[in-house]
Amino acid sequence: MESTQPNRDNTPATLKQRIDSLRITLKEHNYRYYTLDTPIITDAEYDRLLRQLEALETELGEPIPSDSPTQTVGAPLSATFQPREHGEALLSLANAFDAGEVEAFVRRIHDQFGDQFGNQADDQPLRFIIEPKIDGLAINLRYEQGKLTVAATRGDGTVGEDVTNNVRTIADIPWHLQADNTDTDSADIPDVLEVRGEVYMSKAAFAELNARQDAEGAAPFANPRNAAAGSLRQLDARITARRGLNFFAYGVGVGGRHIATNQSDLLSRLHDCGFAVQQTTLVNSSAELLQHYRQLQQQRASMPYDIDGVVYKLNDFELQDRMGAVARSPRWAIAHKFLAEEVETTVHRIIWQVGRTGVITPVAEMQPVAVGGVTVSRATLHNIDELHRKQVYAGAQVIVRRAGDVIPEVVRAVDVDERISFPKAPDHCPACGASLFRIEGEVAIRCSGGLSCPAQLTEHLRHFVSRGGMDIEGMGDKLIARLVEEHLITDIADLYEFDYASLRDWPGMGAKKITNLQAAIEQSRHRPLARFLYALGIRHVGTATATALASYFSTLNHIMQTDAETLIDIPDIGPEVATSIISFFSETHNRDVIQRLLDAGVQPASRQMTLSDHPLSGKRVVLTGSFAAIDRRMAQEKLRTLGAKPTGSVSKNTDIVIAGEKSGSKLTRAHELGIEVAGEKQLLAWLNP
Repeated sequence: MESTQPNRDNTPATLKQRIDSLRITLKEHNYRYYTLDTPIITDAEYDRLLRQLEALETELGEPIPSDSPTQTVGAPLSATFQPREHGEALLSLANAFDAGEVEAFVRRIHDQFGDQFGNQADDQPLRFIIEPKIDGLAINLRYEQGKLTVAATRGDGTVGEDVTNNVRTIADIPWHLQADNTDTDSADIPDVLEVRGEVYMSKAAFAELNARQDAEGAAPFANPRNAAAGSLRQLDARITARRGLNFFAYGVGVGGRHIATNQSDLLSRLHDCGFAVQQTTLVNSSAELLQHYRQLQQQRASMPYDIDGVVYKLNDFELQDRMGAVARSPRWAIAHKFLAEEVETTVHRIIWQVGRTGVITPVAEMQPVAVGGVTVSRATLHNIDELHRKQVYAGAQVIVRRAGDVIPEVVRAVDVDERISFPKAPDHCPACGASLFRIEGEVAIRCSGGLSCPAQLTEHLRHFVSRGGMDIEGMGDKLIARLVEEHLITDIADLYEFDYASLRDWPGMGAKKITNLQAAIEQSRHRPLARFLYALGIRHVGTATATALASYFSTLNHIMQTDAETLIDIPDIGPEVATSIISFFSETHNRDVIQRLLDAGVQPASRQMTLSDHPLSGKRVVLTGSFAAIDRRMAQEKLRTLGAKPTGSVSKNTDIVIAGEKSGSKLTRAHELGIEVAGEKQLLAWLNP
């Protein structure tokens, strides 16, 4: 993480290097927050980094590129949804972190208008509206002749993602606007009107959703904001409808100035049109702003939905227009974030928790304490380095908070006893006893007993039976979760030795379903070696690496007995991947499970033909369209095992295009370039020589 301390080396070259690094970091965080809906740092940490970048750009004094995070809003659009351009830019808000910054915000506005509003006792003082800041997802709703036509996410502030079908499932958003709650005449509503607001998930809906996730063996959502964003960006609107989303309107874009002259009247008009709006307050001074901030901070725990601060806006629209905006935010509004509540408690002991991917994490078990309306008794310490940096040990007095108001974390220890020996990482996995390892340059400590570690079993089973792995159809997440939960399967080898007839009394497991499942398991015993290697879940070994290993060594036994020097000689396998492969097969627990798989009749099919023998060996091949007899991804995988080089696009370097049904532009491009074209019949002949 970047240091908050100033760097004494302020040469232009150093400043540029730090600026470039921060821009890359912030863009990655924007993508995680706005596109993936899975942020990995708190809002406060993001804002700190953004401010640091702003200060460095100012210090450098050079023109700031338009794509810098200080000049942009949101993140680039994903390819999942159709892009929709907003009629007016949907800007973000600048943040205030303390009373001084709020007072400076009010003072700048007074300075802008001189003596016109300088006397607070005047009959017409400057008025500010206070709105609770919802922790959700910004949406732009476009109405034409009073009818909802497009709903789009913020996106990059100019263009968002079309989520209209999903938005129509939210009860707080009207499909048709009306002048008020009783009159259906919408003549005073502009022909085009953009309504802005926040989609959010209530605390009750969030608890219900995570209860369903838990019952279905799925991962819970981290917080209501992530849950709301993920729910709104579903491809199936029926899933969105089941998530219980809500909406508060707070602003307008195109057409908005025709229905009100100030923010308080606008919210009243939007309510009359059928929108839900929040309770707001009008005040005249920064002292009143801060007073209401403190009141809302005290009330937030009892509110039915999450707020993470308050928003202050200059109420009058004409004055807003005169204040204007900077690149990414208006000058007439600011968000005042709540500080995370911090409390003191005692650590009883440090335990080591094994995650689903084998990462060993220290966790502090503490005297239960109330933090932000929630009782906390455990908090992650992330890794051994973080544990030592924060000086946490059994018996320590520590400060605890909920990061992002969600995840409990230990901030620091208080009055550290220097005589205490800090905890050391274990030598063996606390769940399975396998040895632990730590890759150079990484802070994470990992369990090497992947196949036999019970803490990782559910995740390994899901990966093992996946389509890219052993492709066992019918072995879904719910069934895996229950088999593991009831200790009916203790490692992946049990899949081939379990009596599936005993499942007949389980709900949804009829005789036909069980028969199909057993047939799928039987078929999986002879998958290609590359598929088997991928299914083992070796760290850093994806389909391409698994295919390269299978092609080079031919048999599983050769791979298990090889050395790192030989592995590094294989194209695309470097020292880190080689170390991971050697570590995996060196672990006795893993070798024992593999032997059990072999004893149960799992015999990965070895490659019989040398690569140079096949007519497609070394040739660049493009598959396009759909195929009746084989999945396209599976066909690409088999082509790799035969020495071909499947690629995604047609160019002058392409050797052959294999076209299935409904082939499109790739086939046209192949004809234009005079590239050889083959059909599915020829493909099957090549795949089964």
